[in-house]
Amino acid sequence: MELTDNRISIIDLFMKLSRRNFLKFSIGTGALAGSTSALAKAAEETKIPKRKFGRHDDELTVVGFGGHTLYYAGSQKEANAIVDRAVDLGVNFFENAWDYHGGTAETYMGNALEGKRDKVFLMTKFCNYHQSKEKATVALAMKNLEDSLRRLKTDHLDLWMMHNVSGDDAEDAYKTDGAIEAMELARKQGKIRYTGFTGHTDAKVHRALIEGGYEWDATLMPVSILGALRSREFETDTMPLCEEKNIAVLGMKGFGGSRRTHLHSQTNPEQVLSYALSYPQVCCHVIGVDKVEYVDQAVAASTVIPMKAMDRAQYVVDEVGDADALAHGGKLYERDACCGRDDRSHA
Repeated sequence: MELTDNRISIIDLFMKLSRRNFLKFSIGTGALAGSTSALAKAAEETKIPKRKFGRHDDELTVVGFGGHTLYYAGSQKEANAIVDRAVDLGVNFFENAWDYHGGTAETYMGNALEGKRDKVFLMTKFCNYHQSKEKATVALAMKNLEDSLRRLKTDHLDLWMMHNVSGDDAEDAYKTDGAIEAMELARKQGKIRYTGFTGHTDAKVHRALIEGGYEWDATLMPVSILGALRSREFETDTMPLCEEKNIAVLGMKGFGGSRRTHLHSQTNPEQVLSYALSYPQVCCHVIGVDKVEYVDQAVAASTVIPMKAMDRAQYVVDEVGDADALAHGGKLYERDACCGRDDRSHA
C-alpha cells in the first residue's frame, strides 16, 4: 500500500509542474521501482484492472504487449520468457501484424503462446492494402490471414485489423473487393471475431473510416502523454467519434515507439498509463516489451490512478523541441519492419 500511496503523491506533484519540468523530473522516477526483485514482487501482487472492449462483453487488461517489440527480445527463448511472465501475471491482450519483421514476430508470438491461446485476446493486422493496387484484393487479404493464423498457431483471431491506415485506405476499405469485404468473409468463416483498423499519423483517415458507415469494433491509435506521432490530433478528433459509435480504443505510442529508446529518460509506465487510461474509451494500452523486467514494470504500474481530464490538458507538446524524438525516429519507425507502401502515391 505504501508504494501505491507514493505513486499517487508523485502523480499529484506532476500535475503542478510545467511540461518541461515534468520531463526533467521524470528522469529520476525510476527509483520508485526499487530493485528488480522488489519490482517482480510488486508485479506478482498486482491484479491488473480490466476494461470492457467497446460495446462487447469481452474485458481486456488495461495493459497489453505487442509483437513488433517482442521480436527485439532476440530469440524464441527470450520471447517465450516474456510471454510466459506476462500471461502468468494476468496480461490478456497481445497484438501483432502480418508484416512485422518478415513474419518472424508472429512466429515468435505463436510459439510463445502455444498452450496459452485460450487465456488471451489475440489481435493481428493485415497489410496488403498498403501495397500495389494489384495486391489490394480480398484474396490477398485472406492470404495474409492464413499466414498469420499459421504463424500464430491458432484457428481464429479475436481481432483482425487494417494496419497503419493513411492516404486512400478508407477508399480501399469500402470499395468492392476491399478490406471490409475481406473482414466480413473472414468473420463468416469463423476465422475472426472482431474487426478494426490502426493508424499512426493521420486522424483524418480514421474519421473517414468511421463515418463511412461500417460498424467497426475497435481502433488502435496513438495515445501519448508525450504527444508522440500526432497523438493530440487523434485524442481530440478520433476519441469522441469512438465514444459516439462505442468503438473500443486501443492506445499505443505511450513511450513514443515500440522500442522506447531514449524515451526511458522522459517518462515511465506510471505516467504513460495514468495519461492513457484517463480516457474511458481506452480499454487497453499497448506497451513495447522486449525484456521480462519491462513486463513487471507495466503490470506493477497498471493500477495507477488515471489522471483527470483537467490535469491531462496541461500536457501540451509545444515546449518540446525534438519532435523527431517524440515520433520515435519518425521515418525510422515507419520503414523499420512495418507495413510499407511500394508503388502507391498518397496525398
